[in-house]
Amino acid sequence: MINPTQRMRNIGRIGVAGAAIAALLASSGTVDATRRDSFHGRFNETAVGAADPLGYDIHGVARMTTSERGTVVWVLVTGLDPHKKYGSHLHNGSCADGGGGHYQNAEGGATAPPNELWVTTNGTTIEPNRHGMAFAKGTASWTARTSGAMTTAQSVVVHEPGGARIACADLD
Repeated sequence: MINPTQRMRNIGRIGVAGAAIAALLASSGTVDATRRDSFHGRFNETAVGAADPLGYDIHGVARMTTSERGTVVWVLVTGLDPHKKYGSHLHNGSCADGGGGHYQNAEGGATAPPNELWVTTNGTTIEPNRHGMAFAKGTASWTARTSGAMTTAQSVVVHEPGGARIACADLD
């Protein structure tokens, strides 16, 4: 078993991208043993996240897995302020289009879980560790739409406290 100090040294050796891939590949929580679809994306800062005075340097990855039994979204994000708590949600637009709105299972329904999928470390927000890194997960009992006439799950957005969108990952 690797202790936390050794884990951080290893992350430094393989870099953020390697650590993100390793964490997502090693994560448990398989939704279903039957057919699954998996969508992946890399986080990039939005104009707000990169602009002064915020000046983030956010990197990371997102993965959404859907099956007949539900949806799971995992994220690994670095470059966050360890003193802040962030919102992160499945969104219905691409990053190029600003992420759209929160993806909802029942369009026009409740603006919170279980109708929305929030990615969290503690139930409502992402709380990074002292190094500005967070590994978070969100689950829903419904299968997110990825095609069709209704809105589809297209991205994961990280929000600054107060709501500004600071990073986005398209799910392809």
